[in-house]
Amino acid sequence: MRTKNRVLTLLAASALLAGSSLTLGATNAAAAEWTFSKSPVDEDGGFTIAAYTPSGTYAGVMVWNADPGCCEIPGDAFQVVDRLSDGWGMEAKMIVPVSSRKATTRGHEATYYSPWSTGDLTEGARVAIQLCAVKGTSSHCSIAYTGHA
Repeated sequence: MRTKNRVLTLLAASALLAGSSLTLGATNAAAAEWTFSKSPVDEDGGFTIAAYTPSGTYAGVMVWNADPGCCEIPGDAFQVVDRLSDGWGMEAKMIVPVSSRKATTRGHEATYYSPWSTGDLTEGARVAIQLCAVKGTSSHCSIAYTGHA
């Protein structure tokens, strides 16, 4: 009888340990992360990428402007906007066709609009841009979303 009780106790402890491990693993896997949402691409190729904090708060945006617009908005240009005073900034990088273009709010207090990152591109050229929430050496980035010039 004593051996049977020990086996049952061992099985119960093992089940409890396994359940705890699964619960802890699920908690880590379900931890909230930054999310990103791309708008539909406009007929002229423009689009936006919005960034949301782990709690779901709208934190900032990247705006790709394919054609020149009113109010001195340049074409083939993008900028980022940081909306929250939370220590996180917004940074966008063009991946295609030019990998050296960047717009950032680093070092500025919210609400801040970065300068436009500009450069002439061939009409209709595919562009891919990635938006990141940045803080010091930490970053949470979207995939590279596409539109066109």
